Amino acid sequence: MRIAELSRTTHVSTATIKYYLREGLLPSGLLTSSNQAHYTEDHVHRLRLIRALLDPGGLTISRIRSIVTTLDEPDGTFAPGSMTPVASYAGPLAPLTADPRTVESVRSLTERQGWDAPVDGPEFAMVVELLDILCELGQERFADRLDDYAEAVEKVAAVDEEVLRSCDDARSLAESLVVSTVLGDSLLSALRRLARAGRGTPPAHAFVASGASEASS
Repeated sequence: MRIAELSRTTHVSTATIKYYLREGLLPSGLLTSSNQAHYTEDHVHRLRLIRALLDPGGLTISRIRSIVTTLDEPDGTFAPGSMTPVASYAGPLAPLTADPRTVESVRSLTERQGWDAPVDGPEFAMVVELLDILCELGQERFADRLDDYAEAVEKVAAVDEEVLRSCDDARSLAESLVVSTVLGDSLLSALRRLARAGRGTPPAHAFVASGASEASS
């Protein structure tokens, strides 16, 4: 297909497609003349991946370029472990500046769950930083239920592993890993809100109004 058909198929403007080509996000098509190129279903798939990582994924063009460059590496040099799509929320030294009680709380949690997560890893640092922020906001009640949240995400992680094991090859595994990480968090947030709605959990403004009513009575 030519670029106009590629645009119609993917609902991405030709100007945007040309921008992705210049930025190295999209492989060049097969030249059929000096100013014409032929594109395939692989380009359709790549465009859909790019759009998903941009919105709702929220990744930058430079981060997506890094990811697709790795995806395009020849077989044999490809390393799925290099496909962490989102930069660390907190630096690996964050636990050194955090509340020691929070660090110990998270360390104890990983032990109880049997998670072999390094204390100097970005995931550990992220949890520590977020818990400290919650406490600063006076939201310790969430931290108090940390084990319950951990039990829930343990089930999610187990499902992720089953899905990833079903991939046919390293390249498919890597793309699935990226998509599940970038879009998976958004999906879980949406499912959480859906569950709240299904359980009849009142929206935040209802809690606020209820509190104001009680205060005035």
